[in-house]
Amino acid sequence: MPHDPRPRFRLNPLLAALFAVVAVVALFLTGVAAQQLGSGEPVAAAEPTRTAPTTRAAQPGLGDKVRDGKFEFVVSRLDCSRTTVGPEHLTRTAEGRFCVISLSVRNISDGARYFLGQAQKAYDATGTAYGDDTVAGVYANRDTQTFLEKLDPGERVTGKLVFDVPRTVKLTILELHDSPLSGGVKVSLRSR
Repeated sequence: MPHDPRPRFRLNPLLAALFAVVAVVALFLTGVAAQQLGSGEPVAAAEPTRTAPTTRAAQPGLGDKVRDGKFEFVVSRLDCSRTTVGPEHLTRTAEGRFCVISLSVRNISDGARYFLGQAQKAYDATGTAYGDDTVAGVYANRDTQTFLEKLDPGERVTGKLVFDVPRTVKLTILELHDSPLSGGVKVSLRSR
C-alpha cells in the first residue's frame, strides 16, 4: 500500500469548539431573522417622543424605560474596561477594547419574540456606528439564558451586549431595535 506523502491538517479541539459555537449562533440568527421577516407582521417603528414646542425633552439614559416596536428596554450599565471576555480557554480578545452594556428586555407584544443582538448599534460622539460582537456576547452571557431564547409575552430577560471599539473611542449612544428593520430608539450612555 503506497504511503501518502501529503501532511494531514489537524484542527485544534478548542478551535473546533469555537467554530461550532459560531456556526450554531449564525444559523440561529439566520432562522430568527427569517421568522421575523416571514411572519407577516408589519415592521414596528419606534414610538415617537412628544415634546412641548418651547422645550426640548432630555434623551432617555441609563435606567430609563424605552420602547421600540414589541420590546421595552432598560439600559443599566456601561463598562468599557475589558480587553477579553470568556472562560479561561475560550477567551475572545478585543481588537481595541470591549464595551459591555448591561440591559433588560421585556416583550410587550401578545406573541413570542426573539431579541437579536446583531440588530443593535452603538455610536461614538462623531456618529461612527459599531455593531454588536456576537461571539463576545455569547461569552459574556455564558452564565445566563438570555438572548438566544424566545421571550413570551410579558417576559423580561437581562443580559449583555458587547461592542469592540478602538481604545480611544467613548460610546455616547446606544440604538436599540426590536428587529433589524425597525426604526429604533436611542439611549444616552453619558453619565447624568
